[in-house]
Amino acid sequence: MPISVRSLSHVGIAVPDLDAAMRLFRERFGATISGPYENTAQKVRLAYVELSNAKVELIAPLGPDSPLHRFLERHPQGGLHHLALGVADANEAAEAAQAEDVRILGKGAPAPGHHGRPLFFIDPKAVLGALTEIEQEPRDDDPPASH
Repeated sequence: MPISVRSLSHVGIAVPDLDAAMRLFRERFGATISGPYENTAQKVRLAYVELSNAKVELIAPLGPDSPLHRFLERHPQGGLHHLALGVADANEAAEAAQAEDVRILGKGAPAPGHHGRPLFFIDPKAVLGALTEIEQEPRDDDPPASH
């Protein structure tokens, strides 16, 4: 049973300075930015560059204990961090991944993202070396996201 992917949700770019990255996308590309938001569970601060067909997620660590902090130690200028794919149901996708012996990162996955919808990450070894986030797409009956 495959993980049934429906969309490209976003591409995540790790940045050392979220405010500077937001300004760059606003000023250089005239982009609309939503955020910033904090996700204390993932220990990151983030904002979205809103595009017509996908988003670019700009993410910065909240502190030295953030997993993203370690990424930025290896890549001080920032860089491509992950690819996020949208699914209809994150729990079903997690079950499909586990049935295929695909390693899911983190405890208690899927877990709610900052938007309240469940998501989880797949070990990069299972996806051509790319950290991959599986994120449940919004549903019509979802409560509004609280940021």
